[in-house]
Amino acid sequence: MKKNITVFVSYARANRDLATRFLKKFKEQAAPSKQYHYTFWRDSDILVGEKWHEEIQHALGECDVGLVLISPALLGSQYIQDHELPKFVKSGGRSVIPVMLQPIDLERHDLKGLLQTQIFRLDRPRFASPKAYGECSGSHRDQFALELFRQVEARLDKIVAK
Repeated sequence: MKKNITVFVSYARANRDLATRFLKKFKEQAAPSKQYHYTFWRDSDILVGEKWHEEIQHALGECDVGLVLISPALLGSQYIQDHELPKFVKSGGRSVIPVMLQPIDLERHDLKGLLQTQIFRLDRPRFASPKAYGECSGSHRDQFALELFRQVEARLDKIVAK
């Protein structure tokens, strides 16, 4: 029997198109998982007329893990900084899976509490340095999603074992 995993997807609105393309690839990898049934929640799931802040807070409270799609826009978002990231970076918070959606400067950008957390980037021997999803093209985007899926599954195995 598969374990249900609810994933809260945190991303900056400015990155909506790139985040959507990334999630499509990641969901393709996650769908045939042997161990887990993934449900993804993002702000586009909020229905017209609903109070968006309350819906986001409810989803944060219900999720098993947060998929944080890091970009300069996400790090610069006051709402994400004040209301989403604290649920994942404070001790005792929800488990976080930080993914580099767009390149950031790990030395010069304020990572809003994510600095101590391993951030996923695609690393290949011929790359000068690991790449954000937005820096990848073609088959590297597929490799990015597959490698992330493997790491997410391994992480979930550790979380579920507790």
